[in-house]
Amino acid sequence: QVAEAEKAIIDLLSTIAAGRCLERLSAVAPKVISRELPVYGWEEDENAPGTVLSGIVDLVYRDPDDGRLVVADYKTDALPDEAALEERTRMYEPQVAAYARILRKALDLDEDPHTELWFLAVDTIVRL
Repeated sequence: QVAEAEKAIIDLLSTIAAGRCLERLSAVAPKVISRELPVYGWEEDENAPGTVLSGIVDLVYRDPDDGRLVVADYKTDALPDEAALEERTRMYEPQVAAYARILRKALDLDEDPHTELWFLAVDTIVRL
């Protein structure tokens, strides 16, 4: 089991080191606002009297193209194909959307930040 875990870690780090995700992080590094940002919020809707939302936003940066904030969340899922990537994107989208809503409200932004999922093990960034 230890050997399996070590191999998985080495494979992941090798993919990140040689990949587009690290290249993108390097490109936006001057625009990074925060890493590992704790967020807390309160939401109400017709299905619940109130929900406390909390989490850690992996990366917040300013989009170099349009100046909007970007909320990015890292995922390390090993995904075998495009269908699995699409399924995980749908699964994680509510999480990163909630982070964006919390930041919009906290910072009194005119519009929601962009949202992205960075699937590190398959070296893919999905902008939602």
